[in-house]
Amino acid sequence: MTEVQFGERRRKRKSLLLTRVTPVTALLVFGSIGALRLWVVESAYVEGDSMADTLRSGDRVLIIKPIALERLDIVLLEDPETGGIDIKRIVGMPGEVVSMVPGMATVGQRQVPYGSDLYINSQRYEEPYATSVIPTSVRPVKVPRGDYFVMGDNRDGSTDSRTYGPVERDRIRGVAVAVVYPFSRMQTLAAPETPAAIAADTSR
Repeated sequence: MTEVQFGERRRKRKSLLLTRVTPVTALLVFGSIGALRLWVVESAYVEGDSMADTLRSGDRVLIIKPIALERLDIVLLEDPETGGIDIKRIVGMPGEVVSMVPGMATVGQRQVPYGSDLYINSQRYEEPYATSVIPTSVRPVKVPRGDYFVMGDNRDGSTDSRTYGPVERDRIRGVAVAVVYPFSRMQTLAAPETPAAIAADTSR
């Protein structure tokens, strides 16, 4: 049973926050927060539509760093040409050969070029996250050790490794793991399953 005493004036206890936090402690706390943001977590604001429809202009995403990189991770990186900060998706891993050829669509009785298909080590891969209308060709590129081939999900509106080549690991600042704003768009950004290889097709 809890006993409650009336009529006694209790001595007011000092807040533990006031008694235990010293200037040195406060400095350590704020320093730790700063280090956490600098080395582990940051957020990034999406501008442009190169990652549509996965990410939209105005989205704010949570970035985790440093972290091991995997195929299809969405990463925050430094543009090798402009020095600006971009968000792209890793499609080619170190040592792989990446290329693209125009896709084909059936219009009536005819096959016409439409969009583009991703090839990794001469195998064509499904990319349900990507959109592409304009036929595009990319000559085979072998990704150097320690580099990554990145592209935007909106293939028709993205400047990426098709233009500036594979990206060094040191230019990749972290992996996007969630959309945190606007609240109506909050969602995790777990990498989709590895795209299924369709079939080796060396005739195209």
